[in-house]
Amino acid sequence: MLKGLLSGLLHRRTPHIADEDATSQIEQAIRLLHSHDYAGAARICESVLERDPRMLKAWELFGVAALNLGDYPLACERFEQVLALAGDDAQALANAAEANRRAERGERALELIDRALVLKPDFAPFLHIRVLALETCWRSEEALAACRDALRRHPDFARLHTSYTTLLNRAGADPALILEAHCRGAVHLAASTPPAAPHANSSEPGRRLRIAYVSADFRQHAMSDFLLPLIEHHDSARVEVYCYSNTPVADEITRRYEALAPNWREILALSDAAAEDLIRRDGIDVLIDLSGHSSGNRLSLFARKPAPVQLTYLGYPGTTGLAQMDYRISDAIADPPGRSEAYYIEKLLRLPHSLWCFAPPPGMPEVGPLPASGTGRLTFGSLNSAFKLTPRLLALWSRLLVSLPESRLVLAGVPAGSPRERIVREFEMNGVTTARLEFHGFLRLPEFWALHAEIDIALDPFPSNGGATSCETLWLGVPLVNLAGESFLSRAGLSILSTAGLPELVAQQPEEYLRIARELALDPARLSLLRSGMRERMRASPLMDARAYTRDLEACFRAAWREWCVRQTAAQGRAC
Repeated sequence: MLKGLLSGLLHRRTPHIADEDATSQIEQAIRLLHSHDYAGAARICESVLERDPRMLKAWELFGVAALNLGDYPLACERFEQVLALAGDDAQALANAAEANRRAERGERALELIDRALVLKPDFAPFLHIRVLALETCWRSEEALAACRDALRRHPDFARLHTSYTTLLNRAGADPALILEAHCRGAVHLAASTPPAAPHANSSEPGRRLRIAYVSADFRQHAMSDFLLPLIEHHDSARVEVYCYSNTPVADEITRRYEALAPNWREILALSDAAAEDLIRRDGIDVLIDLSGHSSGNRLSLFARKPAPVQLTYLGYPGTTGLAQMDYRISDAIADPPGRSEAYYIEKLLRLPHSLWCFAPPPGMPEVGPLPASGTGRLTFGSLNSAFKLTPRLLALWSRLLVSLPESRLVLAGVPAGSPRERIVREFEMNGVTTARLEFHGFLRLPEFWALHAEIDIALDPFPSNGGATSCETLWLGVPLVNLAGESFLSRAGLSILSTAGLPELVAQQPEEYLRIARELALDPARLSLLRSGMRERMRASPLMDARAYTRDLEACFRAAWREWCVRQTAAQGRAC
């Protein structure tokens, strides 16, 4: 999205700038943005604006820099200044809409993008921003309908395919429909990809492998809870590890990855062709996608088949749809054998214990006493994104709250304004008053972790379960009640809880979900025992045995590699 936004700015007509020095500085800021030096570009824009505060192009680039640096409120301010100077310009309206959407100001984003579409109707990037803004406003059904309509008109616009598959996943759509949508998107993704060149890798099945992880999330991100312990425990005698980073803004976690990875490569500024050339020169045997269809993915790179064996793992709850993706790593609980194969284009490789290997992020607080013991009131909580909250889910939670009239519910990740208003209306229609609900928006990690000290029982959303959030919730002593479904997305909680030794907290039907939650709520002694013993339970489980987990994962890589070697040997035999 940000790359497209910058492209839109650079291809629009720019008024002549009389000041040659300012022209040179603007061109330098553009070069820095292209090379992902956002802070440097921002400093130049600031210098230009100090001399001429009405320099439109500088304000636009200043806004792009703030977006890339993740300061969305500041980006909103800067794009509002652009609007003040440019008036109702379509691109300026769209830029401001995207900034407001990312700042969780959904209604303002909708207002702005609708104005942009009046000026430039049926423009695919603007239609896409509108889809995302609708979802931000907790209008998911409208977002899905708008995305479906936009795809009919613009089937080649890749980002619409990504949003469509994400919306289908969150809605718990028919798995066959989800698979078909992923495959259709992958066809468009690979349409302009050249045929894969042969691979020169030596087909020795037992040799040391060169494996490589590709991700936009080598940073403070949920995935790092699972990936850092893996990178740390790879056996250098068996594998040589590479990391290809598409991460836009580095942080202290990025630096930890860099220190751990024997071979670190930056590919954010590289084209797919250049990144493929680098991977082939590095001689990578097994290339691992960690993003799927999530933001910042390089699936278009994987479509070029730069490595003999390609796997998707961890970062996305479904198939990539790419014929060039050979395998997907999972486990037998999240993807039961004989039941799950039809949901994926990839061949499933199942880890023997669990897909998950959790390492608590540094700085997490100690587990405190059961909150209800101090307040005298039971508190449920769900700290997942508001995107995972559906009317069906809220109706079930309402039944739970109505059956326990002294209880309350804490929700995080819910933007203020219309999303909260809509969610409140859902609860009120089901007999739960606003007074029993406590809302929080986006929280920084220390605040997010501290909020668990108020929660006695966590409620896992469905059909879209938590992943890293669930593990962190458990580590903070809060038992988690889950409702398992049929697809991976709704079986992640079952996999995590089973691995942690808590399968009794998983329900197979909604009535059982209510029963488990009620029984826990009415048994403070059991809740206290679970809370105080949760960390020891987790430490003793496969969920936190990073060394054994990494050996299991390396065995999966080796099995995939051996299969390629067999095919290569057979192909060479036929050629002879």
